[in-house]
Amino acid sequence: MLQVIAETFAPLLSLFLFILGAGFFSTLLALVMTLNGASPIMIGALTGVFYAGLVSGSFRIERFITRVGHIRAFSAFSSTLAITCLLHGLFYNPWFWMVLRFIAGFASAGLFVVIESWLLCKSTTVNRGQVLALYMITFYAGQSLGQFFLNLGDPQTMLLFSITSMLCSLSIIPLSMTHVRSPQYDEPSTLSFKKLISISASGVLGCFISGLIMGSTYGLMPSFLSQAFHSNAAVAKYMFAIIIGGMLLQYPVGKLSDIFERRLVLIVISSAAILTSLAILLINHQIGWLFFLLMVCFGGLTFTLYPISITQACEALDTTDLVAGTQSLLLMYSIGAMVGPLIAPAFIEFFGERGLFVYFITVCAMAIPILILRKAQKPALPQEENFVSMPQTSPILFELDPRGEENGEVN
Repeated sequence: MLQVIAETFAPLLSLFLFILGAGFFSTLLALVMTLNGASPIMIGALTGVFYAGLVSGSFRIERFITRVGHIRAFSAFSSTLAITCLLHGLFYNPWFWMVLRFIAGFASAGLFVVIESWLLCKSTTVNRGQVLALYMITFYAGQSLGQFFLNLGDPQTMLLFSITSMLCSLSIIPLSMTHVRSPQYDEPSTLSFKKLISISASGVLGCFISGLIMGSTYGLMPSFLSQAFHSNAAVAKYMFAIIIGGMLLQYPVGKLSDIFERRLVLIVISSAAILTSLAILLINHQIGWLFFLLMVCFGGLTFTLYPISITQACEALDTTDLVAGTQSLLLMYSIGAMVGPLIAPAFIEFFGERGLFVYFITVCAMAIPILILRKAQKPALPQEENFVSMPQTSPILFELDPRGEENGEVN
């Protein structure tokens, strides 16, 4: 394990610094737009545009990285992000911000591909699970801790934008101080989307539902918290609660999915998310400890939908189809993450500030009958795949999945 840490320390430190800044930047933008009176649909659209850039970059950036090299590519993408962060602070214009967020999404995809392909190069069938675990810890630690930067200054000044820009620039240093070898990629298989749906409709649906929820959580939750508590510190605290809940419940919920049929676990998680959202709607938000606990539960439940859906789909995929299949599943998540922030504002307009949780309840309630129907129609396959937790970043990460390499090592 110590050898794995030593070999992956530099790229993981670069990832941590990048996520530390980027993790709270989306919260910051939503907060600034709320303070400037932007409509929920405009705030949601900003999130959707970012995911559009992320999808575009995830599937088109590898050739560029191969041509210029990992370190140069990482430096270019980090510098691009640093510039876009400063431009957000210098000019407040939602339409201009949308252009910047698309560029930021594209550049973020490039950063993820660089880091993940570096880790893929360093991993083997023996330690790939450990490498992925370190990746997950680094990712969620940076994302959760970064929320507290919101407490350092007024969101409407340049300070917080400058901090994000500096962290993006700092992330270049660790990776640039180490030697990086480009990984050797196998020729990917082709798996039609129609075939994927026929193989695992539940996995496809779960990824789409996860995108609908997570895109709206990252894009609109800061606005909800700002209106509910009128405090930047409260926004940071409860966004931290959601993300840390997602990190803490990954393993126990994943362990349950290794014991019980995964479609049943998806049904239970969706039902529990409905109950948690109802509780958030009904309780007095001023009971701080209870609201914090419910937000931890909400994050823990919703963050596990995606990896369990991926794992459920992997049960029916051949090893050679794993990367191609999971790329399609990532695309379904990203489509949901683009569409969700555009639909959720309609619920907010109709139900008021708590309409966001009415939206979450509606999404989960629509998914449950379909999952039950699929469970009844198609018998469960033997659960040969163990749950592996993963964030929604780039398709390269799926090659780190220890389920996708049964013969030989990746170098």
